[in-house]
Amino acid sequence: MKNNSYIPPVYIQIKDILIEKINSGELKSGCQLPSERDISNTYNISRMTARNALTQLVDLGYAYRVKGKGTFVRLPNFERDFVKLSGFSQMLRSKGIKPSNKVVKSGIIEADKKVASLLETTIGTKVYEIVRIRYGDDIPLAMEYSYLPVSLFDNLLQYDFENNSLYKVIEEVYNHKFKYSKQWIKITTLYKNEARMLDVIEHTPAFLLESISYDMDERVVEATRSLNIGDRTTFYTELWPNVTV
Repeated sequence: MKNNSYIPPVYIQIKDILIEKINSGELKSGCQLPSERDISNTYNISRMTARNALTQLVDLGYAYRVKGKGTFVRLPNFERDFVKLSGFSQMLRSKGIKPSNKVVKSGIIEADKKVASLLETTIGTKVYEIVRIRYGDDIPLAMEYSYLPVSLFDNLLQYDFENNSLYKVIEEVYNHKFKYSKQWIKITTLYKNEARMLDVIEHTPAFLLESISYDMDERVVEATRSLNIGDRTTFYTELWPNVTV
């Protein structure tokens, strides 16, 4: 009797093995996949077959290539919601992603022209500057610069913003309830220092998100400049027709 059972090509079999390792968590997001040579030696196959298996992973969205470095498991893509006004950590949790933060700089500075414009104040005004790396599932997603008027937040830097939500402290401790926010998005690339702290190569594409948040009394309580790694961030909003009766 003729056996009609289908046996997929070897590169498809290897691709399926690697996908199973990714889905099980054995190969984690952001980690480097075995090289063509390693796969060839492990499974006793040709380098061309190994290359085809890795290409399949890239084509299917399970991995991405970095020139000169290798192939890596695809990183999580964070969808930033422009419909609701909420903090970064809260948005991550709503997507089932574990948030974490690293404060790389904090202190009081004199507002330069750009910061003064964002905070709608004068150049030289004393403002808090808090710079954090924002992580999702331990993968760096963004570098965020937050600016707040010293006049509205006495002794703000006593709080640990690696483990406390800045939005929660603003609302619950200082009683500045958020009313609305203005936001702008620009395309940019990461400079050497920013790229190093986000663990990507220099000139990696990024979204620059600038936002100004107002309290119920229409005062600017916070301004943010957030550098979001391009291939790890999606922006979401909703548009409704302007219906006139």
